[in-house]
Amino acid sequence: MKNHSRRLLRGSARRSFMRRALPQMVARAGAGIRTGLIQFRSPRTRSEWSAGYALLLPALLLLVAWFLYPVAQLFLLSFQTVSKFHFSDRTFVGFANYAYLLKDPAFANSLRIVLVFVLLVVPAQTVLSLLLASVLQSVGRAKVVFRTAFFIPYMTSTVAVTTVFMQLFVAGAPAASAATVLGLPNRTWYADVKLALPFLVLVYVYMYIGLYIVTFVSGLQTIPRELYEAATVDGANAWARFRYVTVPGLRPFVLFVVVAGLIQAIQVFDQAYVITGGHVLGSPAGATATLVIYIYQQAFRLNALGYGSAAAVLLLLIVFLGTWLTRRILREE
Repeated sequence: MKNHSRRLLRGSARRSFMRRALPQMVARAGAGIRTGLIQFRSPRTRSEWSAGYALLLPALLLLVAWFLYPVAQLFLLSFQTVSKFHFSDRTFVGFANYAYLLKDPAFANSLRIVLVFVLLVVPAQTVLSLLLASVLQSVGRAKVVFRTAFFIPYMTSTVAVTTVFMQLFVAGAPAASAATVLGLPNRTWYADVKLALPFLVLVYVYMYIGLYIVTFVSGLQTIPRELYEAATVDGANAWARFRYVTVPGLRPFVLFVVVAGLIQAIQVFDQAYVITGGHVLGSPAGATATLVIYIYQQAFRLNALGYGSAAAVLLLLIVFLGTWLTRRILREE
């Protein structure tokens, strides 16, 4: 009987707590939240935000002056006929530049070359940099030395690196002779119509792979060692650890490398310009006439700034579209 009475008293105490004490606690918590919000919106905090915006103002002005205004001018010029010698004399032509651009076989050829270039470069540099970064991660004391050695080509002048490769791939040179083992002809690669684009791909990947190796090495350091130890205990071999631990852990870094590589590869210009010596752009026979080479030739060699601006606008749209598709395909889970 006494136990039954105690249970009844406890039940009534719980119900009393639910009816009285709990609403009061919730009200106090809400008052604390509101007080925090009031404090967050206090004049002192607003002054701090104002100071922050004031510090950001110079950077925002530079962003407008160096990016937004030129992009706006680019769109405006694409609807006009403009000469670089008489820049103030402009004639509005509407979509005529775009209409002629879409019918230009040279523009279609440059799009095809850039598409092939991107499809060769982005997967190659992503896979190679990931594999090399994984190997470097297992190296002991010489890790920093190898990392620096791979990164040096990225810091070296494009003209210097491309010129060295041109000397190596002349007919009879060491690299051109070694390529005969793969069944390739012993020719000057950058002067051959079929080998000029693969030569451009080799130079480009060699220059940029160091940047992405350093990126993946930084990403590997964020993966907890306990995951590798647990996988080893479960009997996973090196390939299984790489596939099920390393690759998923580097997913954000893979997304960055692919997107950055795509943006840079679409805009390839320096290496193709050096190959031609700055004379006949896109040679041999248009094999290296990338999209930026086409824009440069139309705008500055042929003095058609409006037409070149229209091509540049399409390049900008291609970059945005490629970035969006890549993020959709490789979006983070």
